[in-house]
Parts: sequence; structure tokens; C-alpha cells
Amino acid sequence: MAQDQQVSLDIATPKGVLQATFPKTTKVEKVIQTAIQRMGLDPGERFDLVYSGTVLQPTERPLVSFGLADGAKLELVATGAGV
Repeated sequence: MAQDQQVSLDIATPKGVLQATFPKTTKVEKVIQTAIQRMGLDPGERFDLVYSGTVLQPTERPLVSFGLADGAKLELVATGAGV
């Protein structure tokens, strides 16, 4: 049953794909922070998390509110001044 409370995501980043499992209640902003840390990306850069061409916003919303299925493929896209 605990697995029902988790979601596994494949997140494409500028430095490769991060495969990670998060509680469904994790906020999008925390997923972005985790991906930045684990993939060694510039923490000063601004990133958006994108699913099927849609930016997941606001980032204060939990993953479950976007209806992401287990194994969902997302993209971490740099949107800051460096792009």
C-alpha cells in the first residue's frame, strides 16, 4: 500500500536523466531542487519542470495535483538568464 503514496519519475535534465521516486505529496519546487542537487546543476539557474509540454505551475502544488502516473517522463528546463 505504501507504494500507492509514491510516484516514480524519469526527469530529463541538461546533464542526463534522473530516475527518482517521490511521495505524491512532494511539491514541484522540491522535485526541482532535488534534481538540481543530484545532477550537479547550477543552483543559481532557474528551472521549470515540464510534463507533456506543460509547465507544472505553481511549483507550490504537490505532484498528486497534476495527476502524474508512475513512470511519468518529465523535463527539467533551464529558463534563467543563461539560456
